[in-house]
Amino acid sequence: MKKIIVAGAGHAGLVAAALLAENGFDVTVIEKNPRSAMGHDWEDRFDFSLLSEITGKDISGFPEDCWRYRGDCAFISPSKRKKIEIFYDENSRQKVMWRKPLLDMLIDNAEEKGAKILFETQIFSPVCDESRVKGVITAQGEITGDIVIDSAGVFSPVKMNLPDSFGIDKEIKRGDLFYAWRAYFNKVSDETPKTQFEVYLYHECEQGLSWCCTNKNTVDILIGRIDEFGSEKIDEQLAIFRKDHPWTGDKIINGGQFGIIPVRRPLTLMVANGYAAAGDSAFMTTPMNGMGIDLSLNAGRILAETLVKNAKNDYTADVLWKYNRRFHIEYGAAVSKNEGLKNALLSIPSEGVDFLFENDVIQSADLSGAGKNMDFKTLMGKFARGMKKPEYFFAIVNGLIKGGEASSLYAKPPVNFEKAAIEKWSRAIGSKRIEIL
Repeated sequence: MKKIIVAGAGHAGLVAAALLAENGFDVTVIEKNPRSAMGHDWEDRFDFSLLSEITGKDISGFPEDCWRYRGDCAFISPSKRKKIEIFYDENSRQKVMWRKPLLDMLIDNAEEKGAKILFETQIFSPVCDESRVKGVITAQGEITGDIVIDSAGVFSPVKMNLPDSFGIDKEIKRGDLFYAWRAYFNKVSDETPKTQFEVYLYHECEQGLSWCCTNKNTVDILIGRIDEFGSEKIDEQLAIFRKDHPWTGDKIINGGQFGIIPVRRPLTLMVANGYAAAGDSAFMTTPMNGMGIDLSLNAGRILAETLVKNAKNDYTADVLWKYNRRFHIEYGAAVSKNEGLKNALLSIPSEGVDFLFENDVIQSADLSGAGKNMDFKTLMGKFARGMKKPEYFFAIVNGLIKGGEASSLYAKPPVNFEKAAIEKWSRAIGSKRIEIL
């Protein structure tokens, strides 16, 4: 029986662990946190049908207090003079779910299928030589296996300590991460804005975004920036929110914690001999909004299917590249597109974002679809309005073009694991990045 080590009880790792254990593999998940501390105390949206498919539990069986329907949305310009509203009908309205019950479902599913989970076990680094990963070093000693699935997050101690010769990108550039503080406050009156979910781009003219979501009984406030911040910034921003949303109380009901969210294109190369990254350790999120649960669930499924179909059971990079390649063709190409728009927006001053909003250069389809609104008539209208200030207009156009080019490259990864070809492909994708100063 082949031994699988899953580093970190992330969404992707837990899905892979369940499917592999179900297919007869010896699977051990190693997680630094106690089970009671798993997951941020906040909500996220994702495809519930995918979760049902993976766990075998119908949505009707989900506890009623762990999910709700998402409200209508408004994107608000830095000056707050322009609001772009997005309204959903019954067929397009998404669901959001609390992270803790979501992880509980995935943990229960993995254990029910036969995976072992070691909580409160710190991982320090991989066990490897210059050619292969052989296990992990933990606070309890070495744990070896045939393959390590890295689901230990952005700063995974496995990934960050791999030999450079493996070719897996470990650099984190400014704008690759989103530092967020989020809390749900009590609601002190029945007031509710027309659009429940308000997103503020360049909030208070700072690189990042914030939001205020008025729910039935709580007010969900997120403060996010591309640079780290502390309690003074939180207090300052909360005072501004309470002034504009006087129904916001001062008692924290849920949350009240920081999170670090990857907001860049996925790693081009995420496998090596005896190693495969999935989820946040491979930057599997949508760059524009940091959403990644669907991507992680699918990545765990694809990785498990690759290993189950691996007749040789050798777990080399040649075999694991099939997972790497399939993920990018099916998902990586699509999500990489909006990194260009995101980085372009963060690279111009706040008054430039105001101009783009107020002259309808940026519209609802751009923000919800990140560049899908690109037919000729629409582009000509954007051009006519945008040329009033061409420096801002062309910055956004360049972002859309770069994003589209990166997406096209992601969709055509090398067929086989050939190091020179993969390095050339990765460099071509890297050249499409817009740097954030």
